Amino acid sequence: MIRRVLRAPVVLGWLLWNVVLSSVALAKEAVTPGPIGTPVLVRYPMRCRTDVEITALAWAITVTPGTLVTVIGDDEMWVHVVLGGPREEMIELLGQTEDRVLSVLRGDDR
Repeated sequence: MIRRVLRAPVVLGWLLWNVVLSSVALAKEAVTPGPIGTPVLVRYPMRCRTDVEITALAWAITVTPGTLVTVIGDDEMWVHVVLGGPREEMIELLGQTEDRVLSVLRGDDR
């Protein structure tokens, strides 16, 4: 329990850093002439099971500029990424976000 509490500020800091990086990347694309990014819609098979875990993951994704959770199913989530890349890379990045969220909510028994 103590580890989860201590992990929360670290995860929040990581998330805020990603918000800053995404904001800068999106702003740079917005002022660059031409189309903005390569949008992609990604199906992400999530490990989150409880409503709190799913809500926390969806919030962490949606609060990041350029990303939006569009559909939440029983065991999957569809995410729209404005500055997308290869789907495998996007799934890996979403997995990192889920790992960090679950490290706070579940702890070591993920």
